[in-house]
Amino acid sequence: MKADRKPMLPGYDGTIEIETAVRMTATRSEPRILRCRPGTFSWRYGRKSADASLYHAGVRFAELWEIAGVADNRSPSFEQKIAGQWKSIPDARLEAMDKIEAARSDIGKWGTARLVDYCVMGTSAADIATKYGSDERAMAHVLYEDLRACAAHFEFV
Repeated sequence: MKADRKPMLPGYDGTIEIETAVRMTATRSEPRILRCRPGTFSWRYGRKSADASLYHAGVRFAELWEIAGVADNRSPSFEQKIAGQWKSIPDARLEAMDKIEAARSDIGKWGTARLVDYCVMGTSAADIATKYGSDERAMAHVLYEDLRACAAHFEFV
């Protein structure tokens, strides 16, 4: 650790800020500051040593869930009418839902569930292992393979 660096103070939930260079291609990277908890998707794949294709596949997966409006329980329901003006589901939301369903059928039910926990919800590998009654090291390998399947589905590899 360099002497001129400030110590990283954790947030109330254990998050810290890390400075990183995200690889965009094999020869180009972009500097970013990430706020993440150790053991989460951002922590593992958002740093310099990470595989760019897995990072971008996970980010794309999370974006689709957010566009579809199913990532958060505060998303408006389909039956809900907003002041009588909302008549249908937006096209971008339907398209994202179709892409999620295609990914789910390609990756599988349980792989998709683990990716939602890991990439969308920001759950750590240890917490996911506890949820599924598994060992943390074994779950890290399973999540890696799920991300590889996701990257293959979105044609990042």
